[in-house]
Amino acid sequence: MASFDAFERGFAKASLAQDGVGVPFTNLLQLLPNKEWVPFGHEALSVESGAFGTRNPNVQFYLKPSLMPICGSVDLKTHVLYQKDLAFLKKDGQHEVRINKEISSIWTAKELLNFAHARSTEFDLANVVTVLHRIAKSADRWQMKRDARLGKIVAQAVDVLGEDGRTTPRDIAKTQWAIGRLHVQDAPVQEKLNRAIARRMSEFEAQGLSNVIWGLAFAEQDAACAMRLALLEFHQRIGECDPQALSNVAWSIAKSLAAGHEPLLLALSSASIARVKKFDPQGLANLSWSFATLQQHDPVLFARVGETFLSSSSTWEPQHIANFLWSCARCQVESPPLLAGLCAASSCSLDTWTCQGLANLAWSLAKLERAENSLLERIITVLARKIRRCSPQNTVNLAWSFAKLLAATSAVLELLASQTTRTLAEFSPQHCSNLSWAFATMSHMQEPLMMMISFLTQDLLSSFAVASCVQVALFPFHLGRHMLECKEECHAQDIASLLWSCAKLAWQDQALLKHLCASCIVKVESFSAQHMAMCTWALGCLTLPQQELMHSFARQLPRSRGEIGTQGISNLAHGLGKQALRDEDFLDFLSQEASGSFALFTNQEFAMTLWAFAKLHFLSPPLVAGACQECLERRPHLLPQDLVVLSWAFARLDVGWILSAMSAEVQKSIPELGPQDLANVSWAFAAAQAGAWSLLEFFSISLCNREGLKGLFPYLCQSCHQVEDAPMMSSIAQEARRQILELEVQDVSNISWAFAKFGLRDAHFFEVLAERVSALVGCLLPQNLSILCWSFAKLELQKPKLITCIMQECWKHVDQFDSQGVSNLIWSLAVLAYDSPSLCQRLSQRAICLVHEMTAQEMANIAWGLHVLQHGNTLQCFLQHSIGPFSRMAVRDGAAWVDFVNVCLEAQEASGTQWPRPCYVHRSCWTPDPLG
Repeated sequence: MASFDAFERGFAKASLAQDGVGVPFTNLLQLLPNKEWVPFGHEALSVESGAFGTRNPNVQFYLKPSLMPICGSVDLKTHVLYQKDLAFLKKDGQHEVRINKEISSIWTAKELLNFAHARSTEFDLANVVTVLHRIAKSADRWQMKRDARLGKIVAQAVDVLGEDGRTTPRDIAKTQWAIGRLHVQDAPVQEKLNRAIARRMSEFEAQGLSNVIWGLAFAEQDAACAMRLALLEFHQRIGECDPQALSNVAWSIAKSLAAGHEPLLLALSSASIARVKKFDPQGLANLSWSFATLQQHDPVLFARVGETFLSSSSTWEPQHIANFLWSCARCQVESPPLLAGLCAASSCSLDTWTCQGLANLAWSLAKLERAENSLLERIITVLARKIRRCSPQNTVNLAWSFAKLLAATSAVLELLASQTTRTLAEFSPQHCSNLSWAFATMSHMQEPLMMMISFLTQDLLSSFAVASCVQVALFPFHLGRHMLECKEECHAQDIASLLWSCAKLAWQDQALLKHLCASCIVKVESFSAQHMAMCTWALGCLTLPQQELMHSFARQLPRSRGEIGTQGISNLAHGLGKQALRDEDFLDFLSQEASGSFALFTNQEFAMTLWAFAKLHFLSPPLVAGACQECLERRPHLLPQDLVVLSWAFARLDVGWILSAMSAEVQKSIPELGPQDLANVSWAFAAAQAGAWSLLEFFSISLCNREGLKGLFPYLCQSCHQVEDAPMMSSIAQEARRQILELEVQDVSNISWAFAKFGLRDAHFFEVLAERVSALVGCLLPQNLSILCWSFAKLELQKPKLITCIMQECWKHVDQFDSQGVSNLIWSLAVLAYDSPSLCQRLSQRAICLVHEMTAQEMANIAWGLHVLQHGNTLQCFLQHSIGPFSRMAVRDGAAWVDFVNVCLEAQEASGTQWPRPCYVHRSCWTPDPLG
């Protein structure tokens, strides 16, 4: 071109005049930054013309090669240095090139869609692929995701790929990458693209193949077959791949959760380790994230990535640090230097972290059980400023993490609760369960939050929308609308966590609990052993018997045989015990699971399991024998609370002889026991009976295990009478005196009954006990009143003031006494010579109402008491109603029957009334025993 020739000559002349030597023209061109502003014209340019001279009207335009103008001229010429650029410029004569240049000048997805909509009929293969690719790369692509024109562009691109013979593998790769990046889900379109990929599979470059795989990861099941073929091809060519391709493919496998690719993952690991220094931080973070997501624990790979991180941590962005730390947590990487480095790097840049990054950081620390207090405090500080940006998932993860680390203070939980209230409309069932779990773990009751979670959960569990006035009043309109539209499914883990949280927080929302229990029954087949254990334990703590649900669990549990674990067995048994539900199939299964694994139980699990079987009075010989032997082996290691629970359990299971072996340990622990523990131990040792059944059963079961019987004979050979330990009871009396003001109603009843059962009269102790009973008399239940009267009468302790107070209280509860209570009271009045005709008459009337529920002993005690108190008319009335039931008793109770007959005969003689003689009883056969 003449203008360039003139320009060259002018430059040569000017440079020669300046230094007398002259310089090459290319030196001037090199001064132009990035080949900026090259002048073009049709006439020769003067010496002064050009980018550095005065403006010349002969210059038509200045060309910036990186932004080529759209024109069709093919007559232009330029310096050799610009031949490549000029060649591109000349291509503007082709229509598709001009279209592509127009596309390249548009930057937003909205404008690109507008352009494509208006000009799509002019598009060829290159145009449609280019426009789709640029839409995928635009910053506003998500705003156009629902635009129908996007689907048309995608369909057009795929159709062209299948029809145009000029299609290259690069075009296919770019299209699949764009479709994946835009998250377009269109099965027919994807199927066409899958076929195009399969046809050209062997022609893809390694980088293009990695892009195809990356795009296919978003297609999920629509591209499963194509993904397998692409991964097989990639495995064969893994040596050609650069680090970005390796990390992209690893990420894609993790994203699609594709199974059966362990050999490829091993190859990826080896190739990545060999080139680890060439990876950028994002590639390393993505690589580690992928292996962690796939649960592929690769210590060597993580060690090499960790070394690279420690040597270049300053170049890692917060997101990369968060992802790598998350991966280490997921794979439980144990490397103190690496974890310390990650925590330090996190702390340095924490102010710039997003809410998701903060949540992932806290979650990772919780998963690794690293309570980095200073870092956690910084997270809380930053979180306070950004809390309103937290998504529901962020909020829930933060709450869970702080609770897991026991670092969730009230202030932190209230901060998270405030954000939850603002975003609750977006919560899923899992969010509700995890959040409630966190608050329950920290025993932090936030009633407004729990109410909202309850109502939202009920709606998500049910098939109907929010309709009640209460719910409408509690929720804003947008929340109610969301609940109408959002019917997400609750999974077994969500239901179990919610029930567990309700139990921990004592949240008795009957409507919520009803929905949760109903969902348990419907979804029982999806419940694991752990879920069933959590639900059973929770319902027990809530004292909410659910017989139908327990039957469902009983049918499901055998499928989990061997998977329950010791904590699961303990929780299941404890829950049944607290619900007071005796399900034979359920208990039989648990006893089989427990009998063979007692040695694996913790002390608390062992004690609570035995407590449950004792509470339900489930006497399984193998279970009892195994428990006795295990208890003897772990005696020195049992905590005071464990000793108390086991003592109570063995007493209930009628294995009293084992308490003799435990008495020394129990006595040592007495100073550490609380009021209720003292009462329970007293009751256990007094109630325990070393019966022949338990001895013979233990011998028959354990005979084959002679080693197990070693050292047990001193305990097994004791006489079959009550277990009595006067020194231990003396220690209990001394400790109870010290804690007398803390004893509650049931405690004073149990302790007094135990001492009466043993016949131990500790004068000093009973003095203070009488004072405590007097203080509690207004709180005594009918059962407590009868037991206390019986205890003082049995020990012949004359406490007139106390007995008067008790009897006055009895007047208020006469109609609430059971048959044993009435019997004990009348017998006690007789022994203590406390005569109250009106009370005796009332009690006798109550006894007549209950006569068909009474045992022979109870009827005999009442008759004997009324006889001793010389209440003839009251006695006559009672005998009229009781002789018939008494006569029909099939089981003989010698002393009781003799007492009753003697009273009948003496009453007959005194009144002259002819009484029918009770069947099977002959006065001459028995010696009267007035005390029974």
